[in-house]
This record gives sequence, C-alpha cells and structure tokens, in this order.
Amino acid sequence: MEPIRVFIGTEPKQYIAQTVLADSIRRSTSSPVEIRFCFQQQKRVGGTNFGFVRFMVPSYCNFQGKAIYLDADQLVLQDIRGLWDSLPDDKDLAFVQGGEGMFGNRPVKQANHTSVMVMNCERLKAWDPHTIFNNVVSDKSPLQDGQIHYGDFMYLKWFDLNGLEPLDPRWNHMNILREDTKLIHFTHVASQPWRNPRHPLTEIWQRHLLIAMQRGALKRSELLWAVLKRHLHPHFLRLRAKPSPQVFASDQ
Repeated sequence: MEPIRVFIGTEPKQYIAQTVLADSIRRSTSSPVEIRFCFQQQKRVGGTNFGFVRFMVPSYCNFQGKAIYLDADQLVLQDIRGLWDSLPDDKDLAFVQGGEGMFGNRPVKQANHTSVMVMNCERLKAWDPHTIFNNVVSDKSPLQDGQIHYGDFMYLKWFDLNGLEPLDPRWNHMNILREDTKLIHFTHVASQPWRNPRHPLTEIWQRHLLIAMQRGALKRSELLWAVLKRHLHPHFLRLRAKPSPQVFASDQ
C-alpha cells in the first residue's frame, strides 16, 4: 500500500504540539504513514514562521504523487486516509473553503484555508520553490507591479481554482469539537491549549499529550525543556506517563 505522505509545517516552539499531532495521526490509521516536519527557510513576511512551507511540499515530493500538508497546531481525530482519499486524481488541491469554528473571540474568516491541504504534486509543477515567493510582500506594504500581499497569497487568490476539490470542513475545525470533527485546528496562537490551559479544548489536547507520553513519543524531560523555553505552560508538568488502558480506551 502506498504510504500516506504528511508534511507538517512547524518551528522549534511547536515541538510538543507537532509531536502530539504526529502521534494522533499514527494512532488514527492502520495505513502506512510517512511524516516529515518542515521548517521555513525563506524570510518571514507575515503570519507564522512556517507559513510558506505548505507551498514547498510539491517540490519536496519531486512533483510526484500525492501529499498532505498540516500546520503543527492541530490534532487528527479520525483515520487520515479519509483525508488522503478526498482528492481525486484529476484535481490539483483539496482544502476547506469557508471554514467552521472560532479564531479567538470571533468566527473564523470565510476564506480558502490552506492550513490543511491534500495536493496532487504532479499538477503543481508551477510552484517553483526558487521563484514562488519572490513577489510576496507584507500586508502593510504598498503594492508595486506584480506584487501580492502575504494574506492574499496564503488564501490562494493568485491561483486558478478550477482544479480545486472542496474539502469537508470537518477536516479543519477551528477551535471547536463536535461528534463528527475529524481534525481540530488550534488557530489562535495566544489561546492554544499548550500555552493557555483556559482554552475550552485543553482537556482533549492534554489527553492526547498524555497518550503520546505513554506511547513513548514524548518524554517528561522534553516537557520540562519546553516549559523552560516558555513554549509550554507549566500546568502540564503535573502529568505522569504511567500506562493506563483506560486512557487508550477513552481515545477510541
């Protein structure tokens, strides 16, 4: 069976979050999965420190086959093969248009949300990693001929969407959890549960963190390191990774 290729855009301060995400992916599927953590090499223009990574994925794959892109600040709750299979062979991309959930205290922006994408890399050869970002400028910069603002670039306002396969919004639920949620995206940096335990979904993220520790994906020493770096709230140092079948049962 062809492995499901997953590329996760990340940065050092997202180490705990990216590891919990990767473990949630592996636990959600019986399919072979290849996961790669990717760091942005280009100069930051806006948004996160890994915003451009998603547009590098086709080149990482030598413009062959399919791939999934995810931001590091997510959790996968259902079999990721369902996401993988959502892109037909005759389409370029699959991502959520519109979106469901919250960003801080307001509803998410209705836009092309490229933070979760399935890509047909063979059909994206125009995404040349050497030139694709050349004309992207800060949203605060006045535009010159041929330039595009960062926000418009990230929302793919420059791309021909005739090859788009609309993705089920449940594959990018932003700061909400329903019975049918397939993926949770903790989009608002200041309120992400590993930074702010007052997030309403902290309990479920903490449960996945504990399971990752029990499975050996994370060590408590890594939590301590992240707390010292101020990448993780001290709240989570109280966790102890003692094997507990009940925890695994509750995750099914």
